[in-house]
Amino acid sequence: MDERELREVIRAAVVRTLGGREDPATAEPSRPAPRPAAPEDVTLAKRAALWMGAPLPPPPILGRWQPRGGRDFYLARTPARLGVGSAGVRYRTDTILRFQEDHAAARDAVASTVDPQVAASLGLVSLQSAAKDRATFLRRPDLGRRLSDASREVVQKQGIRGPQVQIVAVDGLSAQALNTNLPLLVPPLTTILSRAGVRLGTPFVVSLGRVVVADEVARLTGAEVLCLLVGERPGLKTAESMGAYVTYMKVRQFNEAMRTVISNIHAGGLPPAEAAVQVAETVLRALREKRTGVEVS
Repeated sequence: MDERELREVIRAAVVRTLGGREDPATAEPSRPAPRPAAPEDVTLAKRAALWMGAPLPPPPILGRWQPRGGRDFYLARTPARLGVGSAGVRYRTDTILRFQEDHAAARDAVASTVDPQVAASLGLVSLQSAAKDRATFLRRPDLGRRLSDASREVVQKQGIRGPQVQIVAVDGLSAQALNTNLPLLVPPLTTILSRAGVRLGTPFVVSLGRVVVADEVARLTGAEVLCLLVGERPGLKTAESMGAYVTYMKVRQFNEAMRTVISNIHAGGLPPAEAAVQVAETVLRALREKRTGVEVS
């Protein structure tokens, strides 16, 4: 058996094992139904196909689905870790290094703090939750959901009473997200709302806070709509993602389903400038319809 015949035999075996179809012109006229391929058979068939330089037929479970492109086509359209490959039983070195870099950035984001210069440049009045330090904040989420006594007094003394919209920024689990995105989002957001004739409240920023802490600020000022900008939980895709929660506050009984959320605000997701327009439109709709959340179609 020469090399050409050997390749034909291997090609036919690969096609049968991986669920592909042979060319009818070269297929044998009669053949018993093949047994289900064992995992080791599939592995060997893939190795043989790679050795031959032959494309792998899609597995039968995909039916008639055909990929739109190769590996590079899909990698160019998502930051997800797809097709990272391996070196023996381990990930490739560049994959491990990128993972460690992204993981370190996520850890740094959790430990980050709001930049006082960013807050001052945007006119944000600083507040703090009932958590005394970051270690307590991480261990006691309940303390991050309410203001400290001193911060309550600040809101009562400096907050504009009865605004239509109360803007509150909260560091959440990534103050770095605020430092990066607030300067790009808050100015156009306030400009759009002011031009629409909306009466804005005193803007605040809460350190060591969770989402719910902004509700307390809105209730203390008597705001109609709360616009919360919060640092989202960092992941291995980005540590700078921010979310916007728009909530109509003048309701008798409140539940979390009454929030409208715009998430994934960062340079690699929803750009802050575009997010400012979406958040403003959501706020204006909340004022018109006097509702937010799942009830809004």
